[in-house]
Order: sequence, then C-alpha cells, then structure tokens
Amino acid sequence: MKLYNKVLADIEENTISLTTFDSRFTAGELRDAVSKYEELLRPYNVVGKRIAILVPAIQQFLPLFFAINKLKGTVAPLSWQFRKEDLNNVIDFLNPHIIFTVNEHNGFSFSEVIQGWASEKGNETLIFTSENCSDWHLTNFQGATKKLETIPGRFITFTSGSTGTPKGLIYKEEIMDYSYEQLSKVMKLDNKDNVFVYASTSTVLGIISMSSVLMANANLLVANEFDLVKIIQRMEDTQCNKFITTPSIFKALYNFASKLNPKVLTNLEVVCLVGEKIPDNYVNPFPLLEQCIFVSHYGSSETGAVGNVYLKKDSKDLEYTLINEAEAKSVEGELYVKTGAMFTEYFGNPTLTNEVFEDGWYKMGDLVEFLDDQVFKIIGRKKDIIKKSGQQVVSAEVEQILHRMEEVQSVAVIGAPHEVFGEQIVAFVVSENLTAADIRTYCLGKISSYKVPDKIIFLEELPLNQGKVDKLKLRTHFAEQQLT
Repeated sequence: MKLYNKVLADIEENTISLTTFDSRFTAGELRDAVSKYEELLRPYNVVGKRIAILVPAIQQFLPLFFAINKLKGTVAPLSWQFRKEDLNNVIDFLNPHIIFTVNEHNGFSFSEVIQGWASEKGNETLIFTSENCSDWHLTNFQGATKKLETIPGRFITFTSGSTGTPKGLIYKEEIMDYSYEQLSKVMKLDNKDNVFVYASTSTVLGIISMSSVLMANANLLVANEFDLVKIIQRMEDTQCNKFITTPSIFKALYNFASKLNPKVLTNLEVVCLVGEKIPDNYVNPFPLLEQCIFVSHYGSSETGAVGNVYLKKDSKDLEYTLINEAEAKSVEGELYVKTGAMFTEYFGNPTLTNEVFEDGWYKMGDLVEFLDDQVFKIIGRKKDIIKKSGQQVVSAEVEQILHRMEEVQSVAVIGAPHEVFGEQIVAFVVSENLTAADIRTYCLGKISSYKVPDKIIFLEELPLNQGKVDKLKLRTHFAEQQLT
C-alpha cells in the first residue's frame, strides 16, 4: 500500500489537516494537490526515477512527496539549508532524473545552482522551477540517459552532515507502519489533537512525524521558517496541545513564550524530544509545564525509534526502556539494534553499508550500559571519544557536567589536534557571565583533571544544522582560530 493510502486517503474531505503560518488546508485540498502532481508527472513515466525536491511550502511538499511515491518514483527531499557546495555535492551524488526546486529561498538561488549543475553534467534531466512552489516551469536538459532504480517506490534522505559529509539513506515505505505505531503510543495521538512538528522535511524524522500526525487524523502544525513569534501565534490560534522537536529548539521556544504568551505553554500536554542527547535536569527550568508529559524518543535516522524515557524534575543518567518491537544488545559497550524502521542501505555506498551492519544488527555508535534486558543508559558516543594522552574522554560526559552550571545556556565539546596530547578537549559555551576560570574551577573535583577542557571558547549561540549542534562547523571555527 502506498504512503498516500496510509496517510491521506481516508481522512474526511473537510477535516483541517495542515496549518502553516499563513493558511489552513483540508484533507480534500491536500488530496487535490496530490492529483495535480500525478497529472503533471504521469507523462514522464517516473517509475524507478530519482526525483529530488527542494520545496519549502509544506502544503506543496507533502502532496508532491506522496504523488511521486504513488507513481513508484524514488523521492529524495533535500535540505533548504544546503548552499552551493553542499547542494552541488549532493545533487552530483544523487544524479536525479527529475528535480523540483523553488527559484529562491532565504536569499539563495537554488534554481541557478541546480540548472548550472545540469548544464555542466550533460545528462538527461528534467528541472521544474517555481517562484511560489505551486506553478511550475519545465526545463528539459538533453544528454545521456540515466539508470533507473531497481526497486521503485522507495525514498532517500540525506543526513545533516553535522559531523561529516552527508550520506544518503534509502528506506522502504513500510517503515511508516512501525514508526507511526511508536510515535502514536508515546504522543497518545488523537484526532482532536493539534500537533506542532518542528523538524526538517529533508529528514526521515520530519517525514515520519508529519505523516504520523496526518495518519492520526489530527491537525499538523508546521513552521515555514524559524520565527518564534509566528510559532507562538499559531500555537495560540489552534490551541496546540502537543509538540515534537529537538531539546534545543523547545528550550528556545519556552524561554521566548514564557515572556510573550505563557498560555500557549500551559496548553501543552505532551512534548516529544528527538534528535539530541537530553541534558541533565532538562525539565527543571520549565515551571509552566509541571502538568506536561516530556518524553525522550531515542533512535536514529538509520533505525527509527529504539527506546523511550519519560522525563521528570532532576532527571540525570536517563534510563531508556527498549520499545517492545525493537531488539537490542551491547557489543563491547556499543549498542546494536534491529527495528521495524531500519533503513535499507546507504545510497551508492555499499562499503559504508557493510561497515555499519553486522549479521543484520545495526551498530548505533552509542556507548550504553544495560541495567536489565529492557532498560539501558547512554554513556556517550563512540565517535565522540577524545583520545588525550592515552586516556579516552567521552565528549558527552564533559557536556553533561558543564550543563549543570546554572549560568551555562548551552555547550558542545569536541576533540581537536594537539602536538603533545594527540587530542585536546575544546568546549564551546554560551553564557553571559562565566569566565574560562569559572568553568575550570567548577570541573575540578567533579571529573578527572584530564577531562577538564583545555580550551574554552565563548559564543553567542551554537551553530545548528537541522536542529542539531553542528560540530563540523565548530571544528572549522576552532581550526580557523588557530591560524589567526
């Protein structure tokens, strides 16, 4: 059964299913948009063709996504945050048969870059461009014919690249069944809900979260841009009662809304946090939300949901309960899992695919401690281990310690090259009043001396990429500082 049938087909015609900053859309209007895109694409026989979409307007993005899937094309949503180098790299790697792109978004000309790529590539490519993501103009680039995907109807998302080069993840549409079941359980989704999802449509998290809200016949609220005033206004207009986003984004929203319009916070019943490690005592600064349920929905783009923990005040060393439908084990401290939402493979990279799987088990890269068969704690990231003078330091452990300082608003820790130690510990801190000496003094006695940050850099804010701290940018920033 195609995603369209699972998500949109059975919702009553006049049900308000999607709310943006500017408008509300019924299920019937979304279905009409799906039909429009089917008519547009049918003459080009898209079965097995890779179709990239850069469509910021959600009311057009979702119907286009479902229409491509319905016609057995392979849809690949791309990030609006890509700029020339990233966009060229991803497009060149994907080598799509068809591209839908807005002409310009946030001052960047996507169509110019994409048409420049197509002209230089010299392959047969259809490019649909639009000023408003609704009325499309076709440019047909002639050239060599491209190979089709052998398994039609799948979809591909690209990771944010916050810790390296973006990777393409291929999924079967069947993952939606598992993911909807898990998300609907923790969110207690109901057809009376108004659920705000702040997640990028270029990620599997965004696609699954938005589709799951629609599947529950609830009203999906989305942001056209990161504008806290408009988000709060829409929360008030719709009586928003549930929210899905990252811990960093929700904290920013709370701090703003508590001053501007506290009532939108007291309306919240459930907040589902995804995509980032939860800092110690995360819910403590949220006195307006004492009746709200906070749940950390743990997983990854490659696996979908793996475990959950319900947050309380003074929550430290979070203990996650494994989802019943998931399997997990620890191999030399690293978490291996099997779930119903596993990606199929990395696009065009069988070597990397083989590296992350072992006998059907996916290697999460998280270091864990199992307390019993179903309960585990996350100790840190295997990739985030800093090797300093022969000692191993888990960056997440240092981050958790620094998060406990009241004056620290946010923090990220990386390893950087050092001539003597091999690697040194660099902490990027957002704080108005602290000094490096304050931070080092606080750390002494709480963690081993070799884990105390060697360099402390204060920033006004941490760079984010699709809601996550962009550690690649932090490494670049540190390297540039060393050259000046």
